[in-house]
Amino acid sequence: MKFFLTILFALILNGCATLGGDRTVNVTGDQIAQKLNEKLALPISLLKVFDVNLSNSVVTFDKTTGRMITTMDSQVSSDLFNQSLAGKLGISGKLRFDAAMNSIVLDEPKLENINIAGASGKYNDLLNAIAKTLGGEMLSGLTLYKVKPEDLTYGGTSYSPKDMVVTENGLQLTLTPTK
Repeated sequence: MKFFLTILFALILNGCATLGGDRTVNVTGDQIAQKLNEKLALPISLLKVFDVNLSNSVVTFDKTTGRMITTMDSQVSSDLFNQSLAGKLGISGKLRFDAAMNSIVLDEPKLENINIAGASGKYNDLLNAIAKTLGGEMLSGLTLYKVKPEDLTYGGTSYSPKDMVVTENGLQLTLTPTK
């Protein structure tokens, strides 16, 4: 009985120590890649000349610059050429927490490159120019991850974002109790 009461007392003390403190939510590159794949599943039309399909996102993070780097498979079709061409698209961007939407969104997106296998140098140059010009506008503010309601409320306490840090493994979002 004494052992049981000691364990119970230790658990209660541990529970009290964790109440009211900050909480951490980790978001992985795989979670963001899944959301990107869902959001960008529909074909994108560029200047009504190119139709671009994006898939298979691979997301990494650069903690030095605080940017997310994404590489995606791309498929481009156009009346300018007879076949659909495949390649890779590189996107980077800063991330921020949008408290109104409880979401992590893409800021300052930059299309790093688009490289289509089988396309001549001038078509790749043209696609890069168009994509870099239009891509930032299209991707800015894109929701990458929505924080789950159960992460914002725990044990009857409501939490709000305090800090977000880009790590090599993903994002670390610190939530603090609201008063």
